Order: sequence, then C-alpha cells, then structure tokens
Amino acid sequence: MIRTIPPANREALEQGLRRLKLRHMREHLDDINELALQEEPSYMDFLGYLVVREVEGRERTQRETRLKSARLPFHRTLDDFDFGFQNSVSRQTLLDLAQLQFIESKENVILLGPPGVGKTHLAVALGIEAISSGYRVQFITAQDLADQLYSALADGSVSQTMNKLLRNDLIILDELGYIQLDATGSDHLFQLVARAYERRSLIVTSNLDFQDWGQLFDKPATAAAFLDRLLHHAHVISLKGDSYRIRHRLVPPMTASAT
Repeated sequence: MIRTIPPANREALEQGLRRLKLRHMREHLDDINELALQEEPSYMDFLGYLVVREVEGRERTQRETRLKSARLPFHRTLDDFDFGFQNSVSRQTLLDLAQLQFIESKENVILLGPPGVGKTHLAVALGIEAISSGYRVQFITAQDLADQLYSALADGSVSQTMNKLLRNDLIILDELGYIQLDATGSDHLFQLVARAYERRSLIVTSNLDFQDWGQLFDKPATAAAFLDRLLHHAHVISLKGDSYRIRHRLVPPMTASAT
C-alpha cells in the first residue's frame, strides 16, 4: 500500500511551494511522493529530482512563452523540409546554421529565391531552433513591419516600436521584395538594419536578387547602405527550382488501377 502525505502536512507543503513559486513541484507532488516511496532515494538524490522537475517545467513554460511571442506563421522544422525536392540548398549548410553560431556572432542569414521554394520554411525552422535554445525570436513580414512603423509614426512611438523589436536576439523579416517603400518606409527599414548591425541577427527572405533591391527603396543610396550593413556579416543562400505548392497541384490524382 502506497503511503500518502497526511492532509494537514500536504496543505502546509503546498502553501509553502506556492509561496516559493515552485509551481512544477506542487503540480507533480503525488508523482514525486510515489517515486520516493518506491525507490527510497537518498536525501540528496531526492532533492536533485525535485530540482530537475522544477527546472524542466520552467524551461518548458519559458519555451512555450517564447514560441508564442515569436508569432511564427506555422511550426515547421528542418526535419520537415524536403531536401530531396529542393536540392539547390545543402542539408549540411542548414544543419550548420542550426547550431546557431550565427546568432552568437551577430550574423545574418539571407534566403533568396522565387515564391514557393521553401525560404519561409527554412527561416521558421531556424527560428524554432533558436527558441528551443533560449533565444528571443520575432517573426514579421516586411508589409507588417511597414504598417506597424507607419502606425507608430502617427502617435510618435517609432522609437519604442523599434526598441521592442530589437529586444529580440533574432528577427525574421519575411517577404522583403513584394512592397515598394516610400522615403519614410525606406528610412525606417534602413534604421532597423543599422541599429541591428553587429548587435542582433536577422533572417531575411526575398524573392529578388540583390541587384533588384534598389527598386524597393526610394533612393539607390538607401538601398546600397542597407545592403552594406545587411551583407557585411551574412550567410547568403539562393534557392532555385519549382514551387512546392505548384508541385502538389500538378501531381495527378490516384486512380483505382494505380499500384
């Protein structure tokens, strides 16, 4: 027969754990008690088990919080990426980037290629790796960034909006190339990259080659200054080939006689 903690002692124990904010110990109190009765560990081993459960619980909660605040559009990992279909990029190159040394070194990753070749998937996968390793990540499209900064301009909170974004260790700027920026938008985007330069890491996806980026900004000089800072410490990956989405649409339906 498994012994349980007497009600009076249990209530006091739970209150103490609550005061100490040891939520995960409190939530697993019965499991911890049962394990102790079955294995009869030493006091030191039992204390170690308690600490491990609390640390694991806190790390899991923190990861979930970071994942939620990152606002990723979907959850896809490198294991989900079809390197067989998209063979213009090396699996080893991405696995090396997934070690996240580029974040430690405040370097950038630039993913170029036509629509549907997996740029956003790879950006999100690297973001998930970063979140799992304790880094703060923010995903935002170029259009949403422009909209947020224009809204901030209206109420005078551009600096606060920029500072909030730059509190992240990694900023994923997706779909740069689908909007053309006026003088204000060009300045905002340049200021973001300039302030992140050698202080934060960026992952940027774009459907345009670098020689075409001049059309995104109001002045060629702004585009040149933007690229100068973005590419100084950067890993550039060019993806080619057909779109995943078009491939799935072109696959013929299964027939009854198919084997």
